[in-house]
Amino acid sequence: MKIKSLIVPLLAVIMGASQTGCQSQYSQQERIVSAKSGHRAIAQKQANIAWKIRDYIRSNDINGSIAILKGEKILFNEGAGFSNFNKRMTNTAETTYPIGSITKSIVAVSVIQLQEKGKLNVLDPISKYIPDFPNGDQIKLLHLLNHTSGVKTPIILNRDPKPSDIMQKIVNDEVKFPAGSKWDYNDINYFILGLIVEKTAGEPLHDYIQKNIFDKAMMHHSGFMTTKNPAPYRSVGYVKAGRQVILAPKLNIPLLFGCGDIYSTVLDLCLFDQALMGGKLISTPSVKKMLTPGSTSSYGLGVYNKGNRYYSRGVLSGFESIHAYYHDKTAIAILLNTRDKQTDIHKMAEDLYQLSSNS
Repeated sequence: MKIKSLIVPLLAVIMGASQTGCQSQYSQQERIVSAKSGHRAIAQKQANIAWKIRDYIRSNDINGSIAILKGEKILFNEGAGFSNFNKRMTNTAETTYPIGSITKSIVAVSVIQLQEKGKLNVLDPISKYIPDFPNGDQIKLLHLLNHTSGVKTPIILNRDPKPSDIMQKIVNDEVKFPAGSKWDYNDINYFILGLIVEKTAGEPLHDYIQKNIFDKAMMHHSGFMTTKNPAPYRSVGYVKAGRQVILAPKLNIPLLFGCGDIYSTVLDLCLFDQALMGGKLISTPSVKKMLTPGSTSSYGLGVYNKGNRYYSRGVLSGFESIHAYYHDKTAIAILLNTRDKQTDIHKMAEDLYQLSSNS
C-alpha cells in the first residue's frame, strides 16, 4: 500500500513534467514559426511598397533618385532614368547630385552647434563679426538664419568672384528693410553665415561641416563643389522643354558658398534627417528652436515647418531636390537631375509618403 501510494503521485509528477516539456517545446516552435511569418510579412510589405513606388516613378517619368526611410528601415533607395543622357548612364541609389538650398539646413546646424559650444550666439549682431556691415548693429545672426535680415543680393558681373569681393559689394550697399520686419528668402543670408562659421570655428566651412556633420551622420557620399573641382558629383543637369531634354548651363560655384555648394545622395540626406532629429548633431531643445517658424513665415532656421513635416528644397540649373521628415519618423529624399516646370516636387514627396504609409 505504501509503495502504491508513492507510485501514483510520482507518475503524476512525471506526466505533468512531460506535458510541461511538450508545451514548452510547442510554444518555442510556435514562436519560431510566428517570427518567420512576421519577417515574411514585413518583407512582403516592403516589396509591395517598392513595386508601387516604381510604378509611380514610371508613370510620372521621374529622372533622378529617391530614398525613403522609416526609423532605421530602408523602405526604398533606387535611381530612375539617366544621370547622363548622352552616355546612357543610369541613375542609381549611389548617384550624387548638387542639393542646392538644402545646403542651408546643414549650415544652420553648423551655426547652432557653434552656439552650443559657446563660440557665438544667434542673437549676436552681425557687427560683432563684420564691423562695417550695413545696419550691422540691428541685424542679428537669427535674422540671417530665418531670412528676415533685409540684406540685398549684390550684383556680381564676373564669373568667378572671390568671397571677399562679394562681401565688399554687400558692405557698400544699403539694406532693403529693417531687420525682422519682413520675410525675404535670400541666398546671400547663408553666404554671410558661411563666412561667420569660418571665422568663429577657425577653419574653412567645408572642413567644419565634414567633421561635425557628415562624419557624425555617416554621410559618406557627400561633399563640396569648389572652383578647383566644380563638378565632383556624378549626375549631369538638364532642362526639359516640351519633349526635349537640353543640357543645363554650368553652375557658378563661388555664388553657392554656404547656400548651395554641397552634393549628396538621397540616402545621405535621409541619414542627415535621422541624425538631426535623433539629437546626434544638436540638442533636442536646439532642434525644437530650429523647427520653430518665424512670425512672418513657415520658415524656421534653415528649414520649413508645415506641421506634420519639416523640409527644405533646392533648385539649381538642371537640378531640383527636396528632403522631408515626418512626425512618424519617415524620412524622404528626392534628387532630380532634370528641371521640368511641370514637375511638382512637393506633391511628389507627399505622394511617396502616402504610398509608403498606406501599403
